[in-house]
Amino acid sequence: MKLDINEIIKACGGRLLNESTAGVTITGVSTDTRKISPGALFVPIVGEQFDGHDYIGQAAESGAVCALTEKHSPVDIGIPLVYVTSTRRALLDLAGYYRQRHDVKVVAVTGSAGKTTTKDMMYHVLSRKYKTKKTMGNFNNDIGLPLSIFQLEPGDEMLVLEMGMNHANEIHELSLTGAPDICVITHIGDAHIENFENREGILHAKLEIIDGLKPGGTVVLNGDDPLLTGKIARAKTGPFRVLYPGAENIIKSEPMGLRGSRCQFQWRGENLQIDVPMPGAHMVMNALLAAVVGLEMGVPAGEIAGGFADFTPPEGRLTVIEANDKKIISDVYNSNPAAVREAIKVLCREKTAQNRTVAILGDIAELGHVAVERHKELGVFAAESDIDLLIAIGTLSRHIYEEFLSAGDACADSSQNGRTELPKARHFSTVSEFLENYQDLLNPEDVVLIKASRSMAFENITNAITN
Repeated sequence: MKLDINEIIKACGGRLLNESTAGVTITGVSTDTRKISPGALFVPIVGEQFDGHDYIGQAAESGAVCALTEKHSPVDIGIPLVYVTSTRRALLDLAGYYRQRHDVKVVAVTGSAGKTTTKDMMYHVLSRKYKTKKTMGNFNNDIGLPLSIFQLEPGDEMLVLEMGMNHANEIHELSLTGAPDICVITHIGDAHIENFENREGILHAKLEIIDGLKPGGTVVLNGDDPLLTGKIARAKTGPFRVLYPGAENIIKSEPMGLRGSRCQFQWRGENLQIDVPMPGAHMVMNALLAAVVGLEMGVPAGEIAGGFADFTPPEGRLTVIEANDKKIISDVYNSNPAAVREAIKVLCREKTAQNRTVAILGDIAELGHVAVERHKELGVFAAESDIDLLIAIGTLSRHIYEEFLSAGDACADSSQNGRTELPKARHFSTVSEFLENYQDLLNPEDVVLIKASRSMAFENITNAITN
């Protein structure tokens, strides 16, 4: 990238505080002094436990040639300082300006679940025909999204942006910055419901992705989600072209175990034969949404299939690891009730006479007033799924454990097959407590699902079992 400091001042509505701007051009943007490259603009972010302004000097020593600041009287450190009222706001404004300088089509994706995987699927599909960039990792907030936009360079044709939120009005700002041509919403669920009254509140927040959609733009919604096909969504999307891919477009979905599903999609007269390289029905829907975006952007059906052949699942999302005579399904990046159900279905399809199915489940964060109820429901679902061993870890997960036992008792009483033994289950308060005992709980040939919210750090469990 290349931006003159005067462009930065204008885009951010800023004011130069110290020295001459002559000859100052930035070639990158960073909010992290550990990742400063020579020629960068440093944007200090004020957090709850840190203040990036304390590191402006370090940024200059590392090669930054300019910095933004919210401080009226900063220390002179030998590089131009541009005063703005909010560095976070200025970062969004500068990214919006930089996005408009590039003749690219932008696809924006959000949803309560599946947005990162769908983003990566769309990237692989679109890359078969266009020079494409995408959100780095899951950099989907007001800091990460601008940094993803700053990747753009001459010749780029497509940009796939993931937009996340946990409060209202957050995606609104991201959409205005990204100015998408196509918006995709994967699913409306309970993720982040602690900050909303109900799912309708989450729906309104997710629909903010349309706020920056260009006139004549296209909206792609999961046609099987009743909230996305309901009155609220229809009213918001009314001015735009709206597509509803759904079950009627999935002609065939043949599970291939943990390797994924062999699918046939049909969309507007096109037939697509695709191997979706991640297990679970929810992954089939994510793949359908990505395929529809590809077709709408003119990618040939055969090239779309090739995009999925190149696709590698994001780390920590239904990643299959075979180690120490066990098969591990590691889905530790994050969690929500719907995703847990789908992961349990994937686990139970691996059950044979020779192995046990083991579900290691942890707390799901940000469920607020519905947290206890949702964890109890998962306990019942796990018992009805006939898991051989449930291991619940965490405070909220005690409700999974207790309902699992209670529902298992009910299943035993009602069974016509004379079932007399309850499903086995254990509860541990912490990951550390479990790791002190896990070798006595797991057997060779077990198929083990590991899933919890990111805050539970269940990757430590995956690492312990596989190593």
